[in-house]
Amino acid sequence: MPILKHLFGRGFALPAIALSLFLMVAGPSEASLVTFSFSGSIGEVGGVLFPTVGSGPMSGNITFDSGTAPVVPGTGIYLNSITGLNLNISGRVFSYASGANGVLVLNSPPLGGVDSLTTFSTVTGGAINGVSPFSFQLSLSDPSGNVFGSVNLPTAPPSLSSFARNQWRLDFGGTGNYVVGSLAHLTAVPLPAAVLLFGAGLISLVGLGAGGLRNLRGTQA
Repeated sequence: MPILKHLFGRGFALPAIALSLFLMVAGPSEASLVTFSFSGSIGEVGGVLFPTVGSGPMSGNITFDSGTAPVVPGTGIYLNSITGLNLNISGRVFSYASGANGVLVLNSPPLGGVDSLTTFSTVTGGAINGVSPFSFQLSLSDPSGNVFGSVNLPTAPPSLSSFARNQWRLDFGGTGNYVVGSLAHLTAVPLPAAVLLFGAGLISLVGLGAGGLRNLRGTQA
């Protein structure tokens, strides 16, 4: 309370209130969440899923915590890092389910190995011809080893053109029941509009507070 009284007395009321609200709306627990959006197409369908599932589009997004620590430092293995997943495959919807998930980052020396990014997660969704989905995987690989400079989790989506191969795969129960395809687009999902507007409002309030403080000082001079 003495600190708040001091701020109000010094003309910092509006910035102080705005800062407090900002800390409540965008707390530290949300700061490291990253969401990538993607779209592509179906390339192959196996098992009892065919011909019910054929060629068609796919799209979705995946959210992971970029602040997740690797299982062992320097390995690029980040288990339990995925917090959300949404898929739309030829009009059928699938989503994240609690279970095994993670992100694997491989960084090899240039011309000496493969750079790759792999994500995997348990999923849930409607059964097709008696079999239910249970696992989704997204894999990007570059045999030249020139994409990544470290094994850190990416905070921005790498360019698909940097990879010689990209593939997504949705597996279903039983043997040989899967849907496989490739991606055409991979982009970052921007911050929600409400957060951006709040940030703009915060800047305006800070400016108003500073202007009020200058006026107060001019009056007292």
